Amino acid sequence: MRAVLTFLCVVVLLTGVPARAQSSALGLHLKPCGVGKAKVRAECGTFGVYENRTTQSGRVIALHLIVIPAAQQTLHAITEIAGGPGEAATDFAPAIPDGDFGKSRVTLRETYDYLFVDSRGMGTSHQFRCNFAPSNDPAAYFRYLYPPALVAACRAQNATTHDMTQYNHDIAVDDLDEVRAALGYEKLVLDGGSDGTLFALDYMRRHPERVESAILDGVAPPGFQPVPGEPMGAQRALDDLFVKCRTNAACKARFPHFAQHFAAVLKRFDAGSIPVPAKNVATKKTQTVALSKEVFVDSLRHIMYDPFGASFVPYVIERAYVKDYAPLGRMMQSVIVGFSTDLNMGAFLTYSCADWMPFISKKQIDAAKAHSFAGDLRFRAQQRACSTWKVPVVASSFAHPVHSDVPVLMILGSDDPATPARYGLEALKYLPNGKAVLVKGGGHGADTPCTDKLVLAFVKAKSAKGLKTNACSATFRLPPFATSMKSWP
Repeated sequence: MRAVLTFLCVVVLLTGVPARAQSSALGLHLKPCGVGKAKVRAECGTFGVYENRTTQSGRVIALHLIVIPAAQQTLHAITEIAGGPGEAATDFAPAIPDGDFGKSRVTLRETYDYLFVDSRGMGTSHQFRCNFAPSNDPAAYFRYLYPPALVAACRAQNATTHDMTQYNHDIAVDDLDEVRAALGYEKLVLDGGSDGTLFALDYMRRHPERVESAILDGVAPPGFQPVPGEPMGAQRALDDLFVKCRTNAACKARFPHFAQHFAAVLKRFDAGSIPVPAKNVATKKTQTVALSKEVFVDSLRHIMYDPFGASFVPYVIERAYVKDYAPLGRMMQSVIVGFSTDLNMGAFLTYSCADWMPFISKKQIDAAKAHSFAGDLRFRAQQRACSTWKVPVVASSFAHPVHSDVPVLMILGSDDPATPARYGLEALKYLPNGKAVLVKGGGHGADTPCTDKLVLAFVKAKSAKGLKTNACSATFRLPPFATSMKSWP
């Protein structure tokens, strides 16, 4: 009997420890830290939430967060929302005090705290562990956007550590609102780019009374989600790049047949993959790998996100036209590895397969195939990955347009190959207190010093009324076109 009682006591103690540990892990756990080059005063730590918000039981996950307090103590806060999905918001914390996001964010720190929260599954917030660009196998990621064997292995691994049904925008939005409440903020200014705009609009829909205003840069709105790989946006960006080269004296002189040579290089993929040199990072040796069309077109689109990257495209295409594929291989590898590093690819698939991919229409895909050099290749690649990833689709109501009276400022680029301006302009019809600035020639992230001033005026006024958005439409400046890979990072 003594042995039985001892055994029962041990069982009670052992089963009680996890429960107490789980309970203590919930909520805020912050400590002082320094952020940015100047190591400005901040609070870093975690906020514990239940992985299953509905049952409020089971596994507790720690959301990584950073709070940079305002110079003047207030309970006003701006939350920076990362894109992807898959980026870590906390990675951007140093950019605020360092001034990398413009002068407006530095000025706003006088009266606004800055809040950065890594959404569940991203950053160090119970992250998914995947690597679709392994250092020892460039052949895999030059052939597939989502290498099937790596996707399957990553899905199997993460299914043992994550409840794959509990990661989507709706749930992550509710996490952020719980963090807001714990920190004592009545309302938040939402500042998001790319997928961060979808997150912000979802937050506005689910917690409208908790939003002061929203800054949306490169808008991907519910109800008007861009096609993955946004083929029409990619075609528009490429067509405009042809025009920019043709009307630039130096580019026209150096690359007079840019458009024709691009078409010729693209046509080579009709016969199959193209052999290009790539660096095997593990062995530090260069090897020849097969570059597929799906990887080529989507990576080229990524390069055109930014005007600096786009400025290299005429040179790289000219070299590829004469079958010198070294610059092309270098460019492709940079963007593939860069995106795989910047984004948590497991989180990307989990979120996008749940609440983005299911709502793309056949009409959108047919238009892409008919009118864009990118076709439907990215969509089909991501569709294959989603069929392996197997996560539940969110309710169809997620894909309805967001109706909101919240003040909104949209910053849109005319040459955005990821979130073309037309999507944001459609969403704006449902946002009566919103305004948009369309930056001619701007890419994915069309900020200029002019739009930076607009952001400051907008947040201070807590209104978009009276903003002179047209004044910023022609303030974008192109970098010079590259004539070598010398300055390529």
